[in-house]
This record gives sequence, structure tokens and C-alpha cells, in this order.
Amino acid sequence: MVHSDTLAASSGGDRPEIEIRYFGWSALSIRTTSGVLYFDPFFRPYCNAQWFHLDDFTDASVICVTHGHEEHFLDVPAVAKASGALVVSSPATCRFLRRRNGIAPTQLRPIDPRRFEAVTVPGFTVTALSWKHRDINLYKALSKAVFHGNATQLSWAFHSALHAPFYAPYTGFHVVLPNGVSILNYNEGFNSKMTDGEIREIARRLHTDILLAGIQLDFVDDVVRGVTALQPKVVILYPPHEHFHAMMGVSSRPFGEFESAVRRAHPRVRVYLAAPGSRFAFAGGDLCEPLAA
Repeated sequence: MVHSDTLAASSGGDRPEIEIRYFGWSALSIRTTSGVLYFDPFFRPYCNAQWFHLDDFTDASVICVTHGHEEHFLDVPAVAKASGALVVSSPATCRFLRRRNGIAPTQLRPIDPRRFEAVTVPGFTVTALSWKHRDINLYKALSKAVFHGNATQLSWAFHSALHAPFYAPYTGFHVVLPNGVSILNYNEGFNSKMTDGEIREIARRLHTDILLAGIQLDFVDDVVRGVTALQPKVVILYPPHEHFHAMMGVSSRPFGEFESAVRRAHPRVRVYLAAPGSRFAFAGGDLCEPLAA
């Protein structure tokens, strides 16, 4: 179900200065008066789902790529070429885009997540940070796909191995806007692999107003741990793998459980559950209560 949540400053009538939109999978955008930044733009038909198309992403001025799994990466070259956007990602991802996809070096901004490296691009200051992915074995997945004749799973393993930088480091992005609002996209980092100390170190280095949090599998408590450490004012939850997991025969806890758990643990934090097409608008620098539609 597509829905829209709007947050605005007390002036009410002001045009929203920030708009965050969810496009399904791990694709999100941050739109400001200075430009449009996309995370992991992905639009092709995949696992019997498609919500958007290339034309929906061609206004990109910046693209941030979190990692090299196919549903995060495969449509990035097309969006980069169609939009001319700067691509900010790990050195491994940028090398792949240059050598294998023909993206010009002038369009690439490699930054190292292990060093909390930062880059300033028009309209945004972007800092990279590391997170850990749940365990995944590409060769085992490929063998299983062949054995069971699962064409979609086989395609995922094949593309991940040959057409994407599968082993590029897992990268989160902290984005500071011209008005000082900070947005952290932690992507799939909310899992049992991340220690409390690692999350606290991110919080110590990077203040977060708005947290973009991937939710999946049984990692409800881990999402709560992340919110506890990062202390955002607003949390936007999104399911990066709903249809992919269904194809794999894997189920996640109901998404409402993630939302309810964060609300119970942090009643002062505003929590929103995104569906493909959801828009979240913020006016001025103020993060206030949502206005009725």
C-alpha cells in the first residue's frame, strides 16, 4: 500500500525543504533545493515486482551505492549515464563502474567507509561508514540455485558474481544537508553481526537527525539497538528484500513488529514504515509532528 507522510515546520504553509522518497528495494532519494541524492537506484522488473522506471531516476545529481549485490547495483550504471550524476561509493565499487561499465572517472567519488571518509559534492556532505552484512555465501547460493532449478536465484548469483562488485565493502552513508539536517542510511546494517560498540562508535562520530533503516528477517531487536545508540529524532523503516526473500522461501517478521518495537523502546522518536512510493517531507530545519493530509 502506498502512503504519504508529511512533516512540516510550524509555519505550515512553507514548501517542504527536504523530501525523502522510498522507491522499493533499497532505493531512496533525498530531494532538496540543492539537488537530488539517490541511494541504490533500482527499477528493473525483479522477483515479480516493479514500481518505477529509469525515467523516475534521471533527475539524480548524486548517487550513493551501499554495496555490490545485484539488487543494489545493476541499475546504477544506467542511472549514472542517463543523469550524469556523481557516484559516491567505495573504491572497489567505483573501480568496477569505471572498468566494467564505462563510467568516466570525473563522475566517480570514491570514499573509504573504514576510515569514515567524507566528500563534499554540490548540495551534500557525504560521509561513508562501515556496516556488516548477514552471512551470505555466493558459491553456495549458486550451487543451491542450480540444484533446485530456481531461475531467479540462479540469475541473482550469476549477476552478483559477474556483473556486480559482489565483494565491495558494505557502506552506509551519513548525509548533511545545507540547512544542517543530518540523514543516516544504515541500509542492511541492523543485524546481529554489528556489535553495540561498533554502533556506538558511529553515533560518537556522526550526529543523526533522520535514520533510514532497512528491516528484514528476525532482526527486530537489532533495529531497536541501532536506534538506541544513534538517537535520531525520526526513523524511516523500509524493507529492502521483501520480494527477494519470498522468492528464496525465506520469511521476515511482520514489518509492523519492527515499527512497534521501536515505538515502545523510544516513544519520543517519530517512526514511519515506508512502502514503495512513500514520501516524507520536512519544511525548514524543523522536524515537527506530521500534518494531516
